[in-house]
Amino acid sequence: MTARDSAGGNALHHAFKAGPNRLLGLIWAGFATVAVLSAMIVPAHILVQGVLGPLGLVPSFDRRYDTFSRALSNPLVKVYLLVLFVCSFYMLAMRVWYVVRELGVRSKLGVGMAAFGLGAAGAIVAGYLLFTGP
Repeated sequence: MTARDSAGGNALHHAFKAGPNRLLGLIWAGFATVAVLSAMIVPAHILVQGVLGPLGLVPSFDRRYDTFSRALSNPLVKVYLLVLFVCSFYMLAMRVWYVVRELGVRSKLGVGMAAFGLGAAGAIVAGYLLFTGP
C-alpha cells in the first residue's frame, strides 16, 4: 500500500460480497412457523368438525344460524378462526409466490407483492367479518 493509497487519492476498491438475503429468510421462517401451526390446527379442526361433531361426541358447527351465532359470540372462537384463516392465507400466498419463482417469471418482486398482498387482504377481510359479525 502506498502513501497515496492511504491518503485516499487512489483508494482500493473492494468488491462487496453479497450477504444472505435476510428478508427471504424472514419470509421462510414465517412460512415454517405457519406450517407447523397449521399442521396442528387443521387436523384437529377436521377431527372435531368432520368426525366427532357429526357423531354427537362434541359440540360443533352445524348448518343452523343459531349454532353459528352462539359459537361466534365467544371471542376465543373468533381468535381461533382468525388464526386458522391467516395461516391458510399465508401458506397459499407463499406457495403461489414460490411456484411462480420456480417457473422463471422475471418480476419476482411484483408477483410476491401481489401474492402476499392478496393473502393479507384476505386475512383482513376475514378478521373484519369475524369481529363485526354476530
